[in-house]
Amino acid sequence: MNLQMLNYLDILLCASTLIILYKLSTRLTKRAPFSHPPGPPGYPLIGHIKIPKEPSWEVYRDWSHQYGSDVIHLNLVGTHLVVLNSLQACTDLLEKRSSIYSDRPTVGLTMLCELCGLGWSFGLQQYGPEWRDGRKAFQSQLHAGAMQRHRPALLREIHRFLRRLCADPAEWTHHLHLMSGGLIMSVAYAIDVQEKGDPYLATGEHAIDCMRKTLTPGAYLVDILPFLKYVPEWFPGAGFQREAKAWRKSMMHVYHAPYDAVKERMAKDPAAIPECVVKSLIENMVDTAEDPGYMERVAKSVAGVMYIAGSDTTLSIIMSCILAIVLYPDVQRRAQETIDEVCQGRLPDFSDYSSLPYVHALVRESLRWNPVAALNLPHRCIADDIYRECLIPEGSIVVANIQAILHDPAVYHHPTTFNPERFLHCTPDGELTLDPNVPDPSHVAFGFGRRVCPGRFMAYQSAWLTIASILAAFRIENAKDERGVPIVPSGEYDWGFTVHPKPFKCVIRPRSKEHETLVVETAKTGEI
Repeated sequence: MNLQMLNYLDILLCASTLIILYKLSTRLTKRAPFSHPPGPPGYPLIGHIKIPKEPSWEVYRDWSHQYGSDVIHLNLVGTHLVVLNSLQACTDLLEKRSSIYSDRPTVGLTMLCELCGLGWSFGLQQYGPEWRDGRKAFQSQLHAGAMQRHRPALLREIHRFLRRLCADPAEWTHHLHLMSGGLIMSVAYAIDVQEKGDPYLATGEHAIDCMRKTLTPGAYLVDILPFLKYVPEWFPGAGFQREAKAWRKSMMHVYHAPYDAVKERMAKDPAAIPECVVKSLIENMVDTAEDPGYMERVAKSVAGVMYIAGSDTTLSIIMSCILAIVLYPDVQRRAQETIDEVCQGRLPDFSDYSSLPYVHALVRESLRWNPVAALNLPHRCIADDIYRECLIPEGSIVVANIQAILHDPAVYHHPTTFNPERFLHCTPDGELTLDPNVPDPSHVAFGFGRRVCPGRFMAYQSAWLTIASILAAFRIENAKDERGVPIVPSGEYDWGFTVHPKPFKCVIRPRSKEHETLVVETAKTGEI
């Protein structure tokens, strides 16, 4: 390379640099005098090169206190991350300005959506027509009023769980996993799962495991450097490609297989298939559409999202509640007193939904104490926005710190203590009711705005009846060691994208022979 060529390259480089600096200064001038929300200082030019490790919600909360702002900002190598640490900020931006805060980022989802194949999920799709159609279809099937027609299926699966629990109490965690998956398969596809080795549940659990791992911030370098997705799987260090290949197979099975099974059964005898989401979508949306192929893609996404998101959500709520009952035994005594008073020797059902406020308080406190997700799935801002005289740039990733909001001591006194009674009060005539002045955690735990979890009513109602039924018929106690000393769970959690208690021991047994009989006799109602 000669001197003339070097001089030419130097001139070209200088000119390019000047153009970039000019455009950057012009952009900054247009944005003046607004600055970004406060946050920890990063490295010059590149900002922060990594995000906090789990539990990151604590770090974000502490930064919020340190910088005196419920909205904090980080520059992640050119990508703006904005964390909202208060309900007010979430309401102002994600609810009231949802028209510009309802997109999903592509940054951080390369492994899950592109390599593992979950790009079909409308919940992860960017703001647009297909996402809107998926959201509309999902809400049409599982809005609060629509849940009435799914309640018989929920009751049937929960009673099956109770019978399994009676037959083999030691396997209570397995029974819960089976029930949470069975609930979704029944409501979405009218498929009864097998008690052992069910292929749908096995594949679904593999797909859920993929979500847990890939949605954990910083788990895969390809999410930070997306060009790595082109690296072949035989290349040194490309083990993520082999993982993705196995997960992709499960993701596509969840998307296609159960839907196709329902479609095949409907082609033979539609009347033989019980009420379910897929049957309704095929009859009322796919078969009547101008573009059936497109609408079938939407319908498959709706049903698939129900499984991979719904079963894990319900399981997390119930597991947290059982852990809390072991750690706070007075809660169980109080709940059983109210259930016994209302049910009078029978198992609870949805006719008791408004008559058991203590059980509602128990579910609410489970959602508050350790919500299903400490941080919500990120939103993306699609336009420059000014909030409290601070600039939130277009393209910013916006995250709600759900755990911090639900542990705000100004709203929930002694937030680390499990106390369902914080949601209750007595009327002047002595009636126990839910206190309308205490914020309902479900309005935070399930997300905000147009991206709020559309399956929240099913998740909540499933958890409510499961917890009420367990407490009506069973007693939850500490397990004991070989010396007879009670084993106290650590109360620790695994902090992935979804939050679950670390494995713990407890004993669940029928309260009496009469209660065991109540459970066994549920089989006589035809719930085989």
